[in-house]
Amino acid sequence: MKHVKFLCIGTLAVLCASTGRAEKYHVAKTTIATPEEDYYDVSYVKLDIQATNTSTAIVGKTTTEAKVLATNMGIYAFELSSQLTIDSVKVNGNLLAVSSINSIRKVTLAAPLAQNSNFTADVWYHGQPAGGTGFFTNGLLNQTDVTIPAQVTHTVSAAFHSKDWWACKQSLSDKIDSADIWVTVPNGLTVASNGILKKIASPSPTESRYEWASRNPVDYYLLSFAVARYDQYNYYMHFAGGDSMLIQNFIYSGSPVLQNHKDELDSIEHMINYFSTLFGKYPFAGEKFGICQAPLSGGMENQTMVSLGSLNVELIAHELAHQWWGDHVTCHSLADMWLNEGWATYCEHLFLEKFHGAAAALTFRNQVFTAAMGGSSGSVYVDDTTDEFRIYDSRLTYNKGAAVAHMLRYLIDNDTIFFDVTRQYQQLHANSTATTNDLKNLASSLSGMQLDTFFSQWYRSEGYPTYAAKWYQDASGNVFIQLNQSTSKPTSVPVFKMPVELKLSSAQGDTVIRVLNTQNTEYYSLHWAKTMTGMSIDPDNHILNRTGLISVEPSLGTQTLTQRSIRIFPNPSETGWNVSELPKNARVKLMDVSGKRVWDSITTEEQIQVPANSLPSGTYILQISVRNQPAMNFYLSK
Repeated sequence: MKHVKFLCIGTLAVLCASTGRAEKYHVAKTTIATPEEDYYDVSYVKLDIQATNTSTAIVGKTTTEAKVLATNMGIYAFELSSQLTIDSVKVNGNLLAVSSINSIRKVTLAAPLAQNSNFTADVWYHGQPAGGTGFFTNGLLNQTDVTIPAQVTHTVSAAFHSKDWWACKQSLSDKIDSADIWVTVPNGLTVASNGILKKIASPSPTESRYEWASRNPVDYYLLSFAVARYDQYNYYMHFAGGDSMLIQNFIYSGSPVLQNHKDELDSIEHMINYFSTLFGKYPFAGEKFGICQAPLSGGMENQTMVSLGSLNVELIAHELAHQWWGDHVTCHSLADMWLNEGWATYCEHLFLEKFHGAAAALTFRNQVFTAAMGGSSGSVYVDDTTDEFRIYDSRLTYNKGAAVAHMLRYLIDNDTIFFDVTRQYQQLHANSTATTNDLKNLASSLSGMQLDTFFSQWYRSEGYPTYAAKWYQDASGNVFIQLNQSTSKPTSVPVFKMPVELKLSSAQGDTVIRVLNTQNTEYYSLHWAKTMTGMSIDPDNHILNRTGLISVEPSLGTQTLTQRSIRIFPNPSETGWNVSELPKNARVKLMDVSGKRVWDSITTEEQIQVPANSLPSGTYILQISVRNQPAMNFYLSK
């Protein structure tokens, strides 16, 4: 889902719902409304609905097939908005009374059902909900797109609003194995929905019934329908292996939309094939992918049939990416909504990087990072899952979530491994749910990196760093750098421990080095044969940060005498490095460029040998520290 204030072709959409609220700590809300909903597991849902495009008036029947999980189940509980009137309820064919407390509905069974037994519940209902103006107001909307004009009745169910149009169990962890959605409308109208359109029936001379079927597991909030006067623009795309799939698009009738946006619609095939290389084959290839237009300020990732308020190509990429990130694998808890929204936002970056080049991706990344740093409070982790505006906060869930995804890629520093993580994540949690810990543990396993600190700082904690620096190069080509870090919320993270890229500038050409920064003030030394004219920090904006003053400081050449006196030879070396002129009782630690420790020792002599025989070729950081003094960092090559 992407909710925006406005959409502009070719530029980043400005996300709404950004909040500047103070810190709050609430007990996390599960998506179920009452414990009895967890007494059973849903296997199948059939929705049989009558609707039109002129109002939210609806007549419906929900059939739910489920299996009892409790030792015995004496109550069948479900949710249906109090704006809808229940006409009757049957469980296993028995007509039963229903009690209601707001949207929570409970049916006392004639006799308890035993564990592992199957049952069928039918709920008949009708009503005309008050509707709403967009996201988080009502799950069933009737709106007019004044630019066409077109009137549409459509659903927007995230995160708690399926109950506004069908009798449901709203549980992220209980995916529905299979669903049928039948919607009867006056002739001349068309219905877009999930899965495959099996049949268009004629229940009466004046009505058409669109019978859609989905045979992939689906979360409750991803079932949908839209009713309008639509034309279809369909084609078959071809996967790399040669098989084909329907791309089915529902466009407002009598409008110039197709003429103006055919290129965007045709690009869907290329996006699907590209994302399939990154995350695994499109997960619903046996059904379809499609879009339907709706008067939304953004889009909604309904499974296989996304609703879009604009045919902006980046919005299409965002909602398409959700078919992997949110639909195929759904966040296990609303606290982890960044696994859906942050990653879908980052997929906009991946789309731009692939099809429009690195400069376009950098522009997008700069905008996302700037938006994420629009405040210093709040974490990517959702601390209040009762508040939809906090769950879907644009600054934290979307923008900072996308920043975390990119920084994970930057930290791993190997796209083969990074995208192996994304593919295996999809494979391991296919048609199910996952947590941030699942992603962290998989990335740790495949990269060989310890990622606890990274996720603690960037996902659980708050704020971002500001880097400043002083530098000096002496006549012999030795470069001395003092890197200073402050943070926007030091009570949460006093120092972000990250590798930081520094670009050394020279008239003879520039060089980018990667240093490990683990302290607020840290010193680095290296030899550079070129004449240094300047320096920049994080030149390609891979880290969510601001940059302070960078200045030349000649005193660095004299005040780091201890550092200057340390000798390391040979460098580079295949077998090991001799380090001499060491201070007493110094800790010598060898790390790879990600910060992973590969060797360490406490010195008892002024000289030590650092072994390299078992290390792969590459760049290493030798960190020498003495109690109560800033650490010194040297760069070694093998």
